[in-house]
Amino acid sequence: MKITFVHAPEDYYDQNYGTQFAPLWAFYLAAYVPANWEVEVVDCRLEKAANCKKADVFAFSGINQDYNSMSKVHKLLKAKYPESTFIVGGPITWSFKQEKKIETLFEYDHVFVLDGEEALPQFLASYENGTHKKLEKVIESPRYPFSQAKQIRFDLIKDKASQYYGAIVEASRGCPFLCEFCDIRVLPSNNQTNVKSIPLFISEIDAYYKLGITNFQIASDNFIGKSGWAEACVDALIEWKEKNKAQISLFTWLTINIYKNTELMTKMRKAGFSILFIGIESVNSNSLLETAKVQNLNVLEDAVKIVHSHGFIIAPGLIFGFDSDPTTIFDDTLKFIDETGIVGADPSFLMALAGTPLYERMRKSGRLIERKDERGIERKKVSTNIRYLQNSDFLAHGFMKFVAGFIDPKFQLRRLKSHIALVMEKGNYIAVGKTGYANPWIYLRNQIGNLGNLKMMMQRLFFLARPDRLYTTFYGLYLVKRQASKYPDLTTSYFYWLYSWTNMALKYQGVTVKDFGLHSVPSDFNRSQLLNQAELSEEVRSKMKTDGVKVDIQTSYTKKAMEKLVAEGK
Repeated sequence: MKITFVHAPEDYYDQNYGTQFAPLWAFYLAAYVPANWEVEVVDCRLEKAANCKKADVFAFSGINQDYNSMSKVHKLLKAKYPESTFIVGGPITWSFKQEKKIETLFEYDHVFVLDGEEALPQFLASYENGTHKKLEKVIESPRYPFSQAKQIRFDLIKDKASQYYGAIVEASRGCPFLCEFCDIRVLPSNNQTNVKSIPLFISEIDAYYKLGITNFQIASDNFIGKSGWAEACVDALIEWKEKNKAQISLFTWLTINIYKNTELMTKMRKAGFSILFIGIESVNSNSLLETAKVQNLNVLEDAVKIVHSHGFIIAPGLIFGFDSDPTTIFDDTLKFIDETGIVGADPSFLMALAGTPLYERMRKSGRLIERKDERGIERKKVSTNIRYLQNSDFLAHGFMKFVAGFIDPKFQLRRLKSHIALVMEKGNYIAVGKTGYANPWIYLRNQIGNLGNLKMMMQRLFFLARPDRLYTTFYGLYLVKRQASKYPDLTTSYFYWLYSWTNMALKYQGVTVKDFGLHSVPSDFNRSQLLNQAELSEEVRSKMKTDGVKVDIQTSYTKKAMEKLVAEGK
């Protein structure tokens, strides 16, 4: 018997920056395939799907945006191997189920919802004895205890490792915080942190390192969700680094409250952590309260500066379109980026993702845009499924003004100077390496080896070729190199700054109002009802609480924000 895992993501600009990572899901689930099965992984970014060899079972996975590309490859392989069985799982299946559009995926023989560690081997056992066709079309599994995770199949990845920018190593699942819009915490048992065993985590880092991988994404819904585990994990990383005299660079996802733990930040730098994705979300306090991002309240500016001062780069999550956003939100956000030295930024508009409290609140208030003909919600930057309180033209023009201000060379130079000053002034800096996670040489190798990536790189260079931009590019490099002996990681900051600047320009320069898919409430919308609409139905509350979602605590914060909004008459 043979199973082939097919990775067929949508290869468009929002997802492809020429820094491709190995498809973790495929190499991880391969570890749960019975030993008597042959296993192959086909990454359609690196090899042609048409060259895929015959298998008894073809397994697909992806996110909502990947539907079209996955469907295209599925149809190709189905036509070529009509007797094979085709299955699908991953985030796309959970999302489609929440939207009540799971039948969209019925082109596959079976649809797996939630974790596959136990469901996949059980299905393959049924396949072996010929009873798989009697199984339900939709197979939903209980959550898998992540502490029992197996090591990925390194025998399958070793020959492909050199084709990737780096590797993804999963560390933990779940987050204990309350964000109203987050579709991660509403997964069953996911509003708490579930961690991998530290020896397994270290063994995977070690195995990748022996394959020549030095850049790592530490996949985690919130790396510091369990702070004691995070500290023990970082201690183990430092011990491994010292033992192997290894130089590695790490990227992970965590929350802003890391700023409180100076000892952990110092250790993380020593371990090799370079870039941190942190959900800033909004610089407006009532917008943060509205979405229950309470860990960000009243601390953002100081917290960001403290994190930067240790040498970290913050890749911020920024969102526009909260009910509480003032008319100054775009200017306020630019000012915040300028003054705090954030060198990354890629904002989006608030989206109501299926299964979240925000989705239910928008549906209850009649503000959710549900299109019967759509195949699930796609996370797009300049479109939405929400009717905003703000005027849609105001939002579109405000976003375009934000982009114009952001890509202006004078603004870019100011924010780089702010970043450098913060690193130098507070005395917290810990060096990681000369280039860190944003390694230009590995990046260039991946650009040159791919025609699409090479075209994108040439577009970046063409954008920078204008005299004022060229001056900013080289002057920024001068500022960094001047401090390189004392602060070598500023080189990483420089390349990430340049990367972020050109990304924003290539994505949005030339965008017009017609390109936005934004919507507003009607002029007669009764805003006094906002408070009542913040209270979810008993059916929804009961379901979320059964799944372990802290919905009552979150709703209490949202209601407080709505009370203020209604009182102010905005």
